[in-house]
Amino acid sequence: MPSGLRYIPPYTRTFHPIKDPATAEWGLAINRVDYEKLLEGFSPRDMDDKWMCRTDKPDAHGNTIVHWYRSMTDMEFYTITVDLNDPSDAEGDHWARLTKINWEKVVGSLEVPPEEAKESLVNLCRGYMGCRFENAVSAASAE
Repeated sequence: MPSGLRYIPPYTRTFHPIKDPATAEWGLAINRVDYEKLLEGFSPRDMDDKWMCRTDKPDAHGNTIVHWYRSMTDMEFYTITVDLNDPSDAEGDHWARLTKINWEKVVGSLEVPPEEAKESLVNLCRGYMGCRFENAVSAASAE
């Protein structure tokens, strides 16, 4: 490195976990295309994208955890546990299943009920990642 210059390491993000999590069982079946979109995650394209999605590396069975963060603060708001069905038995809309959701229990001064957390997460996945979640209408209230 030429003298007078100093090395500035690349920016590394520090993600902050959910402070006061609530948890609910889910059971939403998803198709293969939506599963693959969840694996890819979502990075903000510009300052207007207020959310970011990162997915843990799947385990040997294809199960993983998907994390949703506010992009400017790196604060985690949602996690979903995704369990892959047996590929030999999986078909159509039942490739994988969202089995559990964690979310920030209180936002501002309001407590977020499970149905609202599930609906918000479905909307984030549809809006930012193009997921269809065709079974979401009936499964949003499934416990």
